[in-house]
Amino acid sequence: MKLWRRKHMALIESAGAVLYTEDGGVRQYVLVMEKNGSFGLPKGHVEPGETLAETALREVWEETGICAILHTMQPVMVDEYPIAGGDVKRVSWFVAHYHDQTPLADPTQVLDVRVLPLREALRLLTYGSTRAILREVDRRLGDVRPRPKNF
Repeated sequence: MKLWRRKHMALIESAGAVLYTEDGGVRQYVLVMEKNGSFGLPKGHVEPGETLAETALREVWEETGICAILHTMQPVMVDEYPIAGGDVKRVSWFVAHYHDQTPLADPTQVLDVRVLPLREALRLLTYGSTRAILREVDRRLGDVRPRPKNF
């Protein structure tokens, strides 16, 4: 029975973004409160005809009202996990940033939007896998930060 389920389970494709801005030299991350009360990162299902990058940007816009800029058109990480009914959800994660915009939750999409520094964001995120994604993206962003002119 398990082999049959594995062969015939559906793969649900989603895409999202680790979205950030800088405020006073401090990186701030955007979290959304899902309708079930959990905190996560903006993400959602791929619509027919969309690329993964287009989905990530659309979901950021729909959930936060932010017009974001992707760092690259390729996902930086992919997360897969089982969901109800034996299917598997695959989320392709992108890194995106924004400037001079104020996030605003669309109540038809999410309950709340928060912009927080890394430590607070990690504390608020509901799932360990999402915390791991945020930590890794922050580490990678730290690696590419420009060096001070005096360095």
